[in-house]
Order: sequence, then structure tokens, then C-alpha cells
Amino acid sequence: MAGFILFLVLTSLTEIYRGALLSSGKAEQALSMTGPVPSIRVMISDALVEDGRRSGEGSYGDLDYAWKATLAYEGRPSLAVLEETPKAKYFLWNIALTVTRGGLIRQYEFREVSW
Repeated sequence: MAGFILFLVLTSLTEIYRGALLSSGKAEQALSMTGPVPSIRVMISDALVEDGRRSGEGSYGDLDYAWKATLAYEGRPSLAVLEETPKAKYFLWNIALTVTRGGLIRQYEFREVSW
């Protein structure tokens, strides 16, 4: 009887350990996909604001990414700003970002303002 209980305890501990390893691997994989996104976002913002591009693709380390910007809103600033630059406008963009690594695909959306 004691042998059977010991077998059940060892089996349970093995399953718990296996589950922890799987969870740890998935968390590490998710972090490796999402960690570079802020840096990629800066590159996209620069391309949008400085180069005027509305879509693009590239790679960052072992990640590949593609993005597309669509105009969500076009507006004019306050009167105080318009006195200095009468033709000033600002633009609100919706940006769709797709990041891939091997067979994994993650999609992100964010907004960016340009003028």
C-alpha cells in the first residue's frame, strides 16, 4: 500500500513539474516576441513622421515585421499655434503591426500622431 501511495505522489510531482516547464517555455516565447515591439514601434514612428511612409516591413533580430498605417483623423491645432504656422495640421494614424518568428504570428495595433 505504501508503494502505491509513493507511486501516486511521484506521478503527481512529475506532472506538476512538467506543467511548470511548459508554462515557463510559453512565457519565454511570448516575452521574446513582445519584448522588441517598443523598439520596432519607434522605427515605425520615424518612418511615418520623417519619411512619410504609410507601410513597410523589416526585421529586428530574428523577428520579421510588417506594418500599415491608415489615417484615422486629420485636424487643426489651436488658434495660438495657427498664428505662428497658419497651415499647420496634425494627423492621427491607426497602425497595424504584424510580428512573426518562424510559425508564430502576433498582431498589435497602436496610434501615432504626426504633423
